[in-house]
Amino acid sequence: MKLTFIKQILFDADDTLWENNVYYIKATNDFLDLLVEKGLNREQLQQEFDELELWVVKERGYGSHNFVYILEVLYERYQNLIDYRQFKSIVQRFEDHPNNPKLFEGVIDTLNALKEKYTLYVLTKGDFKEQEQKIINAGIDKIVNGYFIVPEKEDAVYQQILTQRNWKAKETCMVGNSPKSDINPALRVGMYAIYIPYANTWKLDYEEVKPVQGRYFKVQRFSDLKDWLYWDFCEKQK
Repeated sequence: MKLTFIKQILFDADDTLWENNVYYIKATNDFLDLLVEKGLNREQLQQEFDELELWVVKERGYGSHNFVYILEVLYERYQNLIDYRQFKSIVQRFEDHPNNPKLFEGVIDTLNALKEKYTLYVLTKGDFKEQEQKIINAGIDKIVNGYFIVPEKEDAVYQQILTQRNWKAKETCMVGNSPKSDINPALRVGMYAIYIPYANTWKLDYEEVKPVQGRYFKVQRFSDLKDWLYWDFCEKQK
């Protein structure tokens, strides 16, 4: 089956176009390791981190600076057990990751092929400046028609984009790794959705996929999008 009736495609960015959450996981584990080495219980520390993370996301939003804020709060609580230089080293390594996004295999080639037929946009949530810089640093801005950077990816945001662009939901497809932010809201507003599972998807971005017959598809990697969205290259060359 080819989704030949699709006219525009929206792509999630973090953990769909490039790796992202692995840097958060590593920084978290490196920080907790410092405390576990001092005899503290990892499970209790992880629970403390998770509770603080939930509060920060709700009150302050997303982005690297808010993650660093979580680490700083925890450092203040346990600074008598942590060497400041070790703490700063963890933060500095983490803060460097947006400067050089690591694209998943096949992303550039796939986007370059798709842009010949479809209107392409990135739809990502988080800090505007940080997300925009990642899009630019990754070279994605030179390929897509544009990008939407929003505080949250909810049903109303998808509907607003459709309305503002005068797009029909039945001609629009969302591609992403997050059931909560990408797949389910797109399906609820009548769009098509292609799910690309990712082993390291952020736990706060996960929920069960609620598939809609005929509008939901699943692929294993970004380059597999050709199975649903590419046209016949042989026909194109005739």
